Amino acid sequence: MKRFLIPFIVIACTGITSCTSSKNRVYQEHTHLENTNQSVTDILHNDFDVVKRVLHLLEKATYCLEHEKPVSKESFQDLVKIISGFSDKHHQEKEDKVLFPALKIKNEGEKKDFLGRLLMEHVSARDEIRNLTSALINFDTGKKAKKKIAKIARSYIRSMNKHIEVEEKLLFPWINKVLTSDEQAMFIKKFDTLEKEDLESGVHEKYSIMIERLEQQLGNCSE
Repeated sequence: MKRFLIPFIVIACTGITSCTSSKNRVYQEHTHLENTNQSVTDILHNDFDVVKRVLHLLEKATYCLEHEKPVSKESFQDLVKIISGFSDKHHQEKEDKVLFPALKIKNEGEKKDFLGRLLMEHVSARDEIRNLTSALINFDTGKKAKKKIAKIARSYIRSMNKHIEVEEKLLFPWINKVLTSDEQAMFIKKFDTLEKEDLESGVHEKYSIMIERLEQQLGNCSE
């Protein structure tokens, strides 16, 4: 069962061919079950590398919108598609459906409330993306609409950056401490099962290509 990893890097491309050639692809396939050194948190860290990369692009697009620099409605819509498909589905499903239900009863439920708060943050993040999707309908109607889009995007970026920091600094070390090697292997196998359909349908490669294209389009959007 293979999956891909998109490292958090920005590649400078001189044209479509240079970005889409196999030499310059920004994902690579690897196998969880064959990599005996990989842990559950390694996989989640890899997911966050992609999420951080997309948040960086959303921040660039928002900056351009706020400063009346060229940025299209389609760029925002593509970012929303990636967030909905990768962050909300690919990453959060691992935690919401597989990992957190089991962790809630670990060590007599010592982290139950903490895990519940993280789950609520997932719900809030999805709500903000729905709000952003609705706001984008009025993208071309004037400054007021664009100001609303920027406000929602900034709020989402802040909340996600904080959420990621909490998981990486507090949750992941605890997971590494309490999970046995057999439990690690079990969760990794379940992660692979969740990802199988997307990998076989080429959805992950589609996101990778979209991210590369957005990095070219938003290259001049920076503070």
